[in-house]
Amino acid sequence: MRGRNILEGVVILHETIHEMHRKRLNGVILKIDFEKAYDKVKWPFLFQTLRMKGFSPKWISWVKSFIMGGSVAVNVNDDVKKFFQTKKGLQQGDPLCPLLFNIVADMLAILINGAKEHGQVSGVVPHLIDGGLSILQYADDTIIFMENDLEKARNMKLLLCAFEQVSGLKINFHKSEILCFGNARDSLESYLELFGCKQGDFPIKYLGMPIHFKKLRNSDWNIVEERVEKRLASWKGKHLSIGGRLTLINSVLSSLSMYMMSFFAIPKGVLKKLNYFRSRFFWQGDESKRKYRLARWNILCQPNDQGGFGIHDLNIKNTALLSKWLFKLLTLDGTWQQLLRNKYLGSKPLVQVDWKTGDSHFWSSLMKVKQDFLRFGTFKIKNGSQGLKDRYPGLYSIARKNFITIAEALTDTYRSSFFLEKNINWAELSQEDDTFHWSLTQSGQFSMKSHYQALIKNEVPNLNKRLWKLKAPLKIKVFLWYLRIGVILTKDNLANRNWHGDISRCFCHKPEIIKHLFLECRFARMVIYATSHWLRTWAVLQKADQQATVVEAT
Repeated sequence: MRGRNILEGVVILHETIHEMHRKRLNGVILKIDFEKAYDKVKWPFLFQTLRMKGFSPKWISWVKSFIMGGSVAVNVNDDVKKFFQTKKGLQQGDPLCPLLFNIVADMLAILINGAKEHGQVSGVVPHLIDGGLSILQYADDTIIFMENDLEKARNMKLLLCAFEQVSGLKINFHKSEILCFGNARDSLESYLELFGCKQGDFPIKYLGMPIHFKKLRNSDWNIVEERVEKRLASWKGKHLSIGGRLTLINSVLSSLSMYMMSFFAIPKGVLKKLNYFRSRFFWQGDESKRKYRLARWNILCQPNDQGGFGIHDLNIKNTALLSKWLFKLLTLDGTWQQLLRNKYLGSKPLVQVDWKTGDSHFWSSLMKVKQDFLRFGTFKIKNGSQGLKDRYPGLYSIARKNFITIAEALTDTYRSSFFLEKNINWAELSQEDDTFHWSLTQSGQFSMKSHYQALIKNEVPNLNKRLWKLKAPLKIKVFLWYLRIGVILTKDNLANRNWHGDISRCFCHKPEIIKHLFLECRFARMVIYATSHWLRTWAVLQKADQQATVVEAT
């Protein structure tokens, strides 16, 4: 859905687990596994749910025709059996069915919230989320939260069993997992017996993301490294041109780690290994023999218009991905925003909050990129809750009492703390919260692309802009880039890399250097002349001397 992120539920789960562990809160978390969720949905329950949610009879009749109008046959060894009508279930892969399934699954949340209002069940962390957190859902991925109370846990089990009966969805309790916190650990065996589940271990997986109350270790990132290695093993790099490998690196290899990088700051060791995989594939393909690296990796990661190949810099991409969470925290309201504000901000604005020992891995990652994020945004002052230091560093530097908010600075008590020789017009505050605007876009909305480009921007003049606009195959443009920066492995460059041999072995028995080999050598000029005559591009030969001057300047 537009404006929603699959990882918002992961934020809530991660921060809740961290809070319960850090403060030794009592509670139980039940991770539910549904058996063949789509195939078990009862149609009468679906249609009744649609009516309860206010869908029109005509629309419901369309849905009935859509899901009840098909027939199914079993294919065994190319022998198609007799077709028969289905009686329940939704078709996986159909664009409408995920929405219908979500409507069915949402009834579980409605049941649990209703029971919570009547005191039959209770959630956890009520000091962070109004009413406490009882359930997290994303399609069939469901997490139940309960306080440490066996009687209320029995009520929860009855609710789950009732939901199974009316909806058709079957819960695999023997595949589900339970995690206990605080004093609930003393009753672990009772909870395991009640729900028929197994005990879960950390890190647990939710929506493909490993969740732990501690900081993840490098080994927890092995899944990303294994994906990259598996993908590389299936490619035949030696049969790909350098342009083809460059395309695969940007379109596939660089994106395999984006999911976890959207949530955690990537460790330096993992970053180094991922860059090694990408660099090895770019320079060597899948060959085991080591080949020369003709340019530093950080140069290749520069954008095309700044002299590089435009390979994604994973460290900067990680910063841009994490910054999006900070923008949403400042500009939007929701359950995860409420949780983070109550847990870390309190009455302070974001600019006054820094990392401290005991913060969660996710929040520590956000604090790591906070300064890079804030320097590209501005606050519109309304109630003056922002810190004086971050919004007005000039006034901060001349104030006697400078660790204050803008609202405090505008009071009579603090106005005298400024060394001002004459009166100034003080701003009028309102009751609205200060608003944040992203300076890199006209709309003021955060753009990961604009942030990435701002962070990677290189002020060094680029002489290769025209090269990447050429209408030529990518591998030709890559070769011209090598030629432009003077890294082609001619014999003089090989000698600089400790190669021992005679560099005077060009076609004309002169030293083999780039300028001579491609532009001054008689054989090279003959090739240029013949090609120009064949293509009727006489200007090429006439500009050969100019090109030689350009290459020499490199």
